Amino acid sequence: MLLFACLLPAQQLSQLSGLVTDPTGTAVPGAVVRLDSQSRNLRVRETVTASDGRYTFPQILPDRYRVTASSPGFNNVTAAGIEVLVNTPARADLQLEKLSDVTSSLTVTAEAGQVNTVDASLGNAIGSMPVLQLPSYARNVAGLLALQPGVTESGNVNGGKSDQANVTLDGIDVNEQQERTAFTSVLRVTLDSVEEFRTTTTNANADQGRGSGAQVSLVTKSGTNAIHGSAYWYHRNTATAANGFFNNSAGVQRPKLLINIPGVSLGGPVRKNKLFYFFNWEQRNDRSEVNVERTVPSAVLRQGGISYRDQTGRLQQLSPAEVRALDPRGIGANPAVLKVFQQYPLPNASTPGDGLNFLGYRFTAPLELLYNTYIARFDYQPRANHSFFFRGQMQNDRSTAAPEFPGQDPSSVFLANAKGLAIGYNAILTPSLVSNFRYGLTRYSRERTGSQTASAVTFMGLSDLYPLTTGITRKMPLHQFGGDLSYTSGRHLVQFGAVARLLSNRSLNGVKSFHSASTNVNWLRGTGSDITPSQVNYADRPAIGDAMMALLGIVSEVDAAYNYTIDGDVLPVGAPIARDFRNEEYEMYAQDFWRLRPNVTLAFGLRWSLMPPVHEANGVQVSTNIPLGDWFNMRGHLADLGRSQEEAGRIVFIRASDPKARPLYPFHRRDFAPRLSLAWSPSGESGWRKWLLGGLGRTAVRAGFGMFYDLIGQPLARDYDLSAFGFATTLTNPAGRLTASTAPRFTGIFDIPPALLRPAPPGGFPAKFPDTVSEGFAITTSIDDQLKSPYTMNLNFSIARELARGWFVQGSYVGRLSRRSLINRDLAMPTNLTDPASSQTYFEAATAMAQLVNQRAPITQVPRIPFWENMFGNLKTPSRSASQVVYSVARLYPNGFISALGDLDEYCDPGCGVLGPNMMMNPQFSSLSAWSSIAGGNYHSMQWTLRKRFSNGLTLDFNYTYSKSQDLASETENSGAFAGFLINAWNPSQRRAVSDYDQRHVWNMWWVYQLPIGAAGRNRWTKALLGGWQFSGIWTQSTELPWSVGNGAYWATNWNVTSFGTPAGAVTPSLRSKNAATGGPNVWADPAATLAEWEYTLPGQSGSRNTIRIDGLSNFDTGLSKRFVLPYNDHHSLQFRWETFNLLNQVRFTGPDLLRVSTATWGKYTSQINTPRQMQFALRYEF
Repeated sequence: MLLFACLLPAQQLSQLSGLVTDPTGTAVPGAVVRLDSQSRNLRVRETVTASDGRYTFPQILPDRYRVTASSPGFNNVTAAGIEVLVNTPARADLQLEKLSDVTSSLTVTAEAGQVNTVDASLGNAIGSMPVLQLPSYARNVAGLLALQPGVTESGNVNGGKSDQANVTLDGIDVNEQQERTAFTSVLRVTLDSVEEFRTTTTNANADQGRGSGAQVSLVTKSGTNAIHGSAYWYHRNTATAANGFFNNSAGVQRPKLLINIPGVSLGGPVRKNKLFYFFNWEQRNDRSEVNVERTVPSAVLRQGGISYRDQTGRLQQLSPAEVRALDPRGIGANPAVLKVFQQYPLPNASTPGDGLNFLGYRFTAPLELLYNTYIARFDYQPRANHSFFFRGQMQNDRSTAAPEFPGQDPSSVFLANAKGLAIGYNAILTPSLVSNFRYGLTRYSRERTGSQTASAVTFMGLSDLYPLTTGITRKMPLHQFGGDLSYTSGRHLVQFGAVARLLSNRSLNGVKSFHSASTNVNWLRGTGSDITPSQVNYADRPAIGDAMMALLGIVSEVDAAYNYTIDGDVLPVGAPIARDFRNEEYEMYAQDFWRLRPNVTLAFGLRWSLMPPVHEANGVQVSTNIPLGDWFNMRGHLADLGRSQEEAGRIVFIRASDPKARPLYPFHRRDFAPRLSLAWSPSGESGWRKWLLGGLGRTAVRAGFGMFYDLIGQPLARDYDLSAFGFATTLTNPAGRLTASTAPRFTGIFDIPPALLRPAPPGGFPAKFPDTVSEGFAITTSIDDQLKSPYTMNLNFSIARELARGWFVQGSYVGRLSRRSLINRDLAMPTNLTDPASSQTYFEAATAMAQLVNQRAPITQVPRIPFWENMFGNLKTPSRSASQVVYSVARLYPNGFISALGDLDEYCDPGCGVLGPNMMMNPQFSSLSAWSSIAGGNYHSMQWTLRKRFSNGLTLDFNYTYSKSQDLASETENSGAFAGFLINAWNPSQRRAVSDYDQRHVWNMWWVYQLPIGAAGRNRWTKALLGGWQFSGIWTQSTELPWSVGNGAYWATNWNVTSFGTPAGAVTPSLRSKNAATGGPNVWADPAATLAEWEYTLPGQSGSRNTIRIDGLSNFDTGLSKRFVLPYNDHHSLQFRWETFNLLNQVRFTGPDLLRVSTATWGKYTSQINTPRQMQFALRYEF
């Protein structure tokens, strides 16, 4: 048992402490304090007060308790009704009275103090009453977890990334380990099964901290000596739902809504005072419709014409004959393409799309969903000092995805059957020594069917005519062993423990099983300038290029996908890939709560994590001959010396079993996370001090510091596996080699041009990525295998005061300093080569050249630029300088200088540099995106909480946050390759800006108010008819979110990712308009006037990230209910409920088109961030 006690904490526990005094207020040492559970009528534990009169009950279950104190010469005093919430230290003080002949005991109704006087952790606990009574859109407790200060609707907590939250149910990890979506539990937590929960938003103690985000502790209900339960039914329908803004604009009817949620719960004793049970079954049955938006060809495009805006902004059209004249091969509109276009429905909206040739089509599609949830819990207490619990859960889910277009089958069907169990044992070894042990299994299992049966060609900018979804099956069992030990000695409460988690991620994935091809205008030499009308508005050139490519059927890019067995055999096209990625986690902690004085507690601890890297269990894993981080640094060092990056060597892939191989990332053995907090509870006996501070335990001043490590692993392994060359090999024809004359033409959706489909390379290792002009220069992903553990340093200072009538107020400063955060960077991006002779760098020379191109300078007026003259001196001719020759290439790619560099440095067209080809560009990779731990960020905030404990029929929480968050990238590890990408890997600080989730002001509030109507009536029938009314609600509001303006389809700095746009001067503040000049909701009231405020970004620059602001969130949910107490039993009731989500039917927009690809869609909003109003009706029978 002691061995088990050395395995980590049960995070669903809490603690109760207090002070025992005599009638004069003097501490009473040696008093016997007994703790009893009121709900189960059980004796829980007994202790003795220390020399300062203090007592502590560590590691107790959340419950309603009765505390009794006794001492010779005094009457026994009992405080009843003390509610202890999960992970929230509670306090109950007792005052003894002199022994009396009249009575030997005194019982008072008490409440635990709302002020935390033990540690510096922040976060609100919510009990079962508001959980059940608040309106809940999805009937899942996850929707309530954001009702805290410092939390955004996207799940970012105090400036942290949303994938770093840790969710436990009864002390067992229930996170979705692959995606790690914020506040998401693999096991559905139904409202009727939750006893309570707490979200610790910052500076959790050392017994918590898997991940650097919020620590969410959920507790399943238990049975009691009294039988209790419920039977309920929730219903939503079309008649009481509103239509969406964009549906109304497009004339699309309101989607069908039909949701039924029946359920039952039952709890009680199997054997009173010993064995208890609790069951819950809930089903969700949807037969509804969802809104779908697709991009389809315009009516003009379907007939072989092209729409465009000329340089004056007027709308013009090219006839089929004029399109034919532009086609270098004289073919014009491709007949096979037109045949496909005729099968698309006609557009009914201007968005999504480019607003010219690719337009929007919105429709409603069937959604079928059937979820079943089964939950059971048993609690057993054979003796007063020993208790056990078992919780089991099972889910059977089925749902469908929307079809690609009306009349088609669902694009996918989803099946899921998550399961979980938890076993716990608590033991009171001595009055001062308590231990617990936990084991849990959480098994995530999900399958998605696919529709794709063959390799396909797609039209860039258009939705696929047929769904090209691929199948995937994933099973992720997580075993967790843990426990802890608590020892109370004098003024010290010492705790220590450890945890072990064993995870397997088994998948069968078809996402990389087919070849693909596309009409990518940027893959052509000159990026389609020879097929774009000269009179086209410059800002629309990318959009017109995409339309011309589609209409002419120019297939420019083909990606060949080959997968291999471990023996080197090529799998058939379409065959899924089997993988089993496993990882282990080991964590230990020790902490001490030391009462320096009766009202001062110092808590300090250390958490130590051992994190081996994720690995593929069957050996289907590769490494590189050179550590990629070292390779990148070497390339940069060579550039500083004026030497070619070719000297850094080639990347060769080897099997993980090779002695020279390295793991995906190092074994992180030194993740030491100290925690420190100080809690001071000043009080006043009389006068202004008592008015200001209140009595004992009614005020607390707390300060804390904590170090927390990010959880990384499984999402990294998924992305790396998709590009593990030698096992999962993707080969693409090089960009910039084909023209509209030489590229193959479209013949059918499932006809991949064989001339561009590269054959499978031989299997086996070592495997070298191709590096020739005709085969290399790939865009791919990897991991910087020198990753270090990202970590944050959390700071907080708070002052809390409990007021009269159950009110509580707290003001806090909360800060977070993030270091070594993950960010994607391009390890193969062109180096910033220095010319040794002039010390001018490539970026400086490219900027000078790009400015000349923008000025449309005559070639004879192009001056000699030192870098080009010295490093590309071979290009000079008798009539032109080297700089003038470079200019002749650069003006083919206005605002896209990286393509010009490709011609010069990769393809040596018209000639090579003085150091040969590939001085700056890598011949194997045009872009190699890899997660690296080089980013960071800062967050500072002021936070307020106003709370009213339930009394006089009212309970509420109001939270306000004023904050600023800055970072290099806000994307999470599960965002995939090229997300949150460093455009200039040689100068990361260019990307620093406010975070994507930065919101200056955030408010949220919830309340439950039992209306006093009829409550005072003495007549039972009067109370039944007029009483029992309740009003509840949730209100959330935030100021605007940041958004970035794009650089169009122009690549100046990085080969694969465009820069952000660059402001030309002052930028017009965003002002949402539902009817902007271009029609429809827009960021600006006059979009055309703001387009000129942005310039195209120059080479070496990243542009301006998150410069403007768009809609924030505003939502108001309400619930009105009437409860009838049934005449045959006061403990039986029937409740009718009417809940409304988005009561005011407010519209908040998101997803504005600010890419600068088409002037027709500039600034237009494309979607609605909130759901249109829906109403829900419920009937509940409770007993």
